[in-house]
Amino acid sequence: MVQAGTHAQQDGFTPEPAATGSSRRPLSPLVGRDDEVARLRAQILARDTQVLTLTGPAGVGKTRLATVLADDVVSAFRDGGCYLDLEDQRQDLAGAVRAALGGDGPAADGDPPLTDLDFLLVLDCGSRPTREVAELVADLAGRAPRLCVLTVATQVLGVYGERRIQLDPLAVPGSARATGPLAEVASVRLLVQRTRAVRPGFKLTEENRDAVAQLCVRLDGLPLALELAAARLKVSSPRALLEELDRSCGALRGTAADTMSRHLSVYEAVEHSWAVLDPDRRALLRRLAVFASSFDGAQAAEVLGLSVYEARSALEEFVDRSLLLPREQPDGSIRFRMLRTSRAYAVEQLADEGALESIRNRHAAHVLRRARATLPRLSGPGQAATLARLALGHHDTLAALGHLVHVGDGDGAGELAATTLPYWLIRGEVREAAARLSAACAAGVTTGRVRAALRAALGETRLLGGRYLEAREDLRAALVEYQADGDRAGAVAVRELLARLAHAQGDLTGAQALLSDVVAEYRELSDAHGVASATGRLAEVCRDLGDTPAAVQYGQDAVLRFEEIGDARRAALGKLVLAGMLAEGEVPASADRMARQALLVLRDLGDLPALACALHVCADLLVRRHGRATGAWERAAQLLAAAGVLEEGAGGLPVRLPESARQGLLSQAGQRLGEAAFDEHSRSGARLSAHEAVALALTPLAPPPSAPQAPPAADTLTRREQEVAALVAEGLTNREVARRLGTAEWTAVNILRKVMRKLDCTSRVQVANRVLSARATADGDLGAASGLPRVV
Repeated sequence: MVQAGTHAQQDGFTPEPAATGSSRRPLSPLVGRDDEVARLRAQILARDTQVLTLTGPAGVGKTRLATVLADDVVSAFRDGGCYLDLEDQRQDLAGAVRAALGGDGPAADGDPPLTDLDFLLVLDCGSRPTREVAELVADLAGRAPRLCVLTVATQVLGVYGERRIQLDPLAVPGSARATGPLAEVASVRLLVQRTRAVRPGFKLTEENRDAVAQLCVRLDGLPLALELAAARLKVSSPRALLEELDRSCGALRGTAADTMSRHLSVYEAVEHSWAVLDPDRRALLRRLAVFASSFDGAQAAEVLGLSVYEARSALEEFVDRSLLLPREQPDGSIRFRMLRTSRAYAVEQLADEGALESIRNRHAAHVLRRARATLPRLSGPGQAATLARLALGHHDTLAALGHLVHVGDGDGAGELAATTLPYWLIRGEVREAAARLSAACAAGVTTGRVRAALRAALGETRLLGGRYLEAREDLRAALVEYQADGDRAGAVAVRELLARLAHAQGDLTGAQALLSDVVAEYRELSDAHGVASATGRLAEVCRDLGDTPAAVQYGQDAVLRFEEIGDARRAALGKLVLAGMLAEGEVPASADRMARQALLVLRDLGDLPALACALHVCADLLVRRHGRATGAWERAAQLLAAAGVLEEGAGGLPVRLPESARQGLLSQAGQRLGEAAFDEHSRSGARLSAHEAVALALTPLAPPPSAPQAPPAADTLTRREQEVAALVAEGLTNREVARRLGTAEWTAVNILRKVMRKLDCTSRVQVANRVLSARATADGDLGAASGLPRVV
């Protein structure tokens, strides 16, 4: 410890300016904490709070940050400052602090006041009981109004006027805090930096980047865990270390050469921070480890079997001690999460006690109750909020499903999987959903109602995935179960799926007849959503039958019904179908508006498969409206590639797009752009994120550059004649020109003849020379007139 220096006593303490320091000064750069240092520096220099407490879980890097911060701000205090490590002061705490402030001996009643002391005191509490520190800090703050005390501890002091500063782990890949490329994410930077210290040749590569990212996520970006992991990577690979951590996070331990933390293993840090709890509180905290992601107070109370008051009291203590991290929600509520390393430690403890299965049963029952209550809201108003809630509990749903399958509760697993299917499909998890449903089936379902719902859900995923024979088998089995159970609503829903299957297999008249019957049955059941759904499917079938007027009528009816119900997602899908049909008529502008509206809704919902449909439709509309512009085809190639990536990831699309519109558009784009340009723009589109692709689709197409101006006496070419002349200059044959323009070969020949007459050329070679000469003139002197006539 470096003290503040020698102080003289004169009308109270009037210490001389001094430096600050710590025996735990970091010997390596502080990584990923620039924002935190700047924010804390501003809070300290504002001088509106005397007592600040830097808290955070064990191993998060509080001491390292505090030393850097203290060195940064100490010069702003007239009398200097001191960093006092209380871990080294086990006996006379008051005497050590008084000495740091410049006193010559133990505190006494006759000590003069500290009124004029302008000083920064940093107290690193370590494992020191905070009550003792709190009493001392409260006394000092009362006697020295210009004294700033920054305490470093895993828990708040509980002093009036204290401001808590929560230090979270470093940002991990894929989180909202992670921006920029992988190598710039804070947790990755620290892991790579510390690994290079012991393994100089280590670097991020295409082969190891995914494993490195997973490692940082697995370790929650906790600096202690990352440093210990880096030490293990000296003789291991990121993938091998991940597999080792799958067995136990207790594998992460090291020496004083690996970390500046007081703790030399992750589990040691967890045990140390949990040791302050009484046995009952420790038992509660262990049981909260059953949550695989964040949770709120009501969820904690339900799973733990506590009253809301009891749960709130426990959560307050856990947050105060940094054993749970709070998460602010947009609506002002708070959710809580436990670090994965702490959760792994707790799960091992629960398993050793024989209490793990019991708490997992309670958790699975809770998740199933929540799914029953929440999932129906996906088909009505408030879809975005419902999706957000479901996303928060996604990992808990998967954990509960895995547990139910593991213990052989096929009925519980089947109901949970079938109920959650609509959410999984919106997430674009068709293949994953099929695997989860199959696992639930294998667990042994005994209830007919659950078995029917499970087979229907499995049939839908296989239908979307193109596994039609298996889908038919599942759907017929589900229909038999529903009919035997007398569940008419379930049976008609399966018949709608069978109609979709017939449509997918090309039986359009069969699909039309089935859907007409389904609409009638839904009406008898007073199921407004079912009527809208089947009517929308009828629009798709009639479109493919070539009955456009009926298709448009059905499509408009479906959209209006969905909007009345408040199902914004299905209304948007209906608008996409309508936009694709209207584009073939005389109103492409209205079709474009409809597609853009749908695109915005689906983007906000995060519906990846539906976004793939929307990008297909937008690409089609773009070339229909601006097909003469090369830029339109370039963008269409990008949008189609982005849509293809989304579709491949999802495993299926929620609405059927005409195959001619999908493959035909790709073929036309390839012909218009040429193979090299088409491949270049397709690769560019495939690299776009979903949000980037949406932004591109919504960006107005830039007008084509103006053609060079001709002398007043020159004849003029139409835009199509200009395009033909440019393609001839590229050396394309008449057939290739026709393909590139999407027209018949004889049309291209006639246009070329007109070009030759206007330019007074007798051959293709002369046309090409005129074009190339005009380009050269324009490139050399933008003000000069070209020999190529202007476009009109």
